Amino acid sequence: MIERNIRSEAENIIGNYKKMAFISGPRQVGKTTLAKKILKETGQGIYFNWDIITDQKKLIKDPYFFEKENRETKKIFLAVFDEIHKYSKWKNYLKGVYDSYAGEFAFIVTGSGRLDLFKKGGDSLLGRYFSLPLFPLTVGEILGGIPDWNAFKQMLADMPEPSGSRKVYESLIRLSGFPEPFLRDSERFYRMWFQERKTLLIREDIRNAYAIREISNMEVLSNILPERIGSPLSINSLREDVGVSFDTLKAWLLTLSQFYYIFKISPFSKSISRALKKESKIYLYDWVEVPDESFRFENLAAFHIYKAVNLWRVMGQARADLFYLRDKEKREVDFILTENNKPLVLIECKLNEEDFSGNLLSFQNKLEAPFAVQLVNKRGICRKTSRNGFIQWMVSAERFLGALP
Repeated sequence: MIERNIRSEAENIIGNYKKMAFISGPRQVGKTTLAKKILKETGQGIYFNWDIITDQKKLIKDPYFFEKENRETKKIFLAVFDEIHKYSKWKNYLKGVYDSYAGEFAFIVTGSGRLDLFKKGGDSLLGRYFSLPLFPLTVGEILGGIPDWNAFKQMLADMPEPSGSRKVYESLIRLSGFPEPFLRDSERFYRMWFQERKTLLIREDIRNAYAIREISNMEVLSNILPERIGSPLSINSLREDVGVSFDTLKAWLLTLSQFYYIFKISPFSKSISRALKKESKIYLYDWVEVPDESFRFENLAAFHIYKAVNLWRVMGQARADLFYLRDKEKREVDFILTENNKPLVLIECKLNEEDFSGNLLSFQNKLEAPFAVQLVNKRGICRKTSRNGFIQWMVSAERFLGALP
């Protein structure tokens, strides 16, 4: 069993901060497994799942059913609410639960949509919870890494190689970062699992949440997007291919983001004249679906960095952000990681090229970014140079990605 690297923070939220921990993430990423593990090690508590009819009836009949459970008053009593956001009054319900029982109970809430963005419900829960994303597995998490912004910055200076990172990296690129296919280590199982998961995501989770009538067109969109990875996304072009209006297509992309099918990276334009400022790039949480090898590699890297940035931010470790850069002459750098709105490191993905990208070096100088990294999909590469007072790395992908949480 792989230890998830947000677990200690979830325990900190419910134990020390006395807030509800909202754990959200893609379908089948391991939210329930994590919550049940925390529940077991807490020693006493109760698990509730809105998708179980008997649990629904229990809540409707007695909203504070957990209060009647036998418990040792000296030990924390944890109530886990799984998929509670499907209940039409879930926000008001949790508000009442927290306001009445926060002093006696701890609460974890899990769901496959973004709980803090979900539109159903009434009163705001502001001030009563902290959100934690549970993302698919990454090289660093599998190797036991935890979110540590200062350790990452130190890594940019000396680039150590995590032990076993290449084997983990090669498995991830074949099987995705979702725990079940990764642990089974079977591409055949992955293909069966993927088809079932995607169907349930579109036809059950999304359709039920938003009552989308043209669900077949939503499926068409989800099948087109893997071929659009790596380029600025044109909504006008997409809407023509799918056959829906601009506003509908834009709303559907937002829905796919809220249910963790895609994530977007915005363009960076500060200090760069003629930079693109509008069109974002999109990537998939399951990079195996991307058909082109080079863009699958880019998607894998994008996800690792995106996950790390989100964890650093939600844990209060850094004001980090992730962008890409492309100007009107189509000169591009895949990723820019900023700290306090200033470029820290530029990152370029190349499958096999071991000569530094001219765009990477040029934009590093223009932006005065301390570090530039070119990731290659080859083992055993680690070369450091210095130009104009800035550091450049040519490095095997797993070596860099393994240092991310």
